[in-house]
Amino acid sequence: MTLKTNNIHPVFERIVQRENNEKLLNQHSIVIWLTGLSGAGKSTIAAGLQKKLYDNGFLSQVLDGNNIRAGINNNLKFTIDDRFENIRRIAEVSKLFILQKKRYV
Repeated sequence: MTLKTNNIHPVFERIVQRENNEKLLNQHSIVIWLTGLSGAGKSTIAAGLQKKLYDNGFLSQVLDGNNIRAGINNNLKFTIDDRFENIRRIAEVSKLFILQKKRYV
């Protein structure tokens, strides 16, 4: 099977596109990535932001770093190389959430 040059599997040409979802929801997709030390309040801020967005009629999704580490990144430690891989994988998952044909954030 041949992948497109942007490394996204061709299935995305057959599913509902970002612009269609944005029109249905009457909102535009973005990724907001919070970084910081453990215990700094990232999850608290994310939960508060999600609640505020919901209260204003916007759909959102929180990807918590602890859940990511317990799931798709459960084979990674905290070495420099593993930290970079953790970031790379989170970026890839984020890209799938916001994917639009021929345009990436």
